[in-house]
Amino acid sequence: MFSGKDVPAVGVSIGIERVFAIMERQAEERSKALNAEGGSGGAGVVIRATETQVLVASIGNGMQVKRMEVASMLWRAGIKAEFGYKPNPKMGDQLNHAFDSGIPYMVLFGEDELSRGVVKVKDIAAKSEEAVPYEGLVEYLSSKLLQTLSLLSVTSALASASLQETATPTPAVT
Repeated sequence: MFSGKDVPAVGVSIGIERVFAIMERQAEERSKALNAEGGSGGAGVVIRATETQVLVASIGNGMQVKRMEVASMLWRAGIKAEFGYKPNPKMGDQLNHAFDSGIPYMVLFGEDELSRGVVKVKDIAAKSEEAVPYEGLVEYLSSKLLQTLSLLSVTSALASASLQETATPTPAVT
């Protein structure tokens, strides 16, 4: 090419976007098949847009630094967390972000909760909320995330087995 000589060659190229599009379509089909069979306990399997496990949210003004502190505490424990950058985010916006992104848990607090030494942990899918001592937050979330991971592993194994059953032809008996 650059030497000025003709060099015989053969080349192949595939677009990485096409590969990812195919992989995403296959994951969506597996998810739909699992949901149709009810293999996820009725909760539905969602292909998430983010790996974030916990959204740290607050109510009231001046809580941005505290949100950063809580997120940092969770990061040190190996929990994938994020927080909003706005100084005074609206609760509806924070909830919508968690729901739209598929973030399973939300840590929520305001001045009242902090004065009592607790935070609220909201399970987005179950639509439940529980007050947890601030000092026990990491242990509580670690336990919840471990339960979720175990459930997902079982669900994934069931889906994989189910898809293999439908994909594997049954040998003909003669």
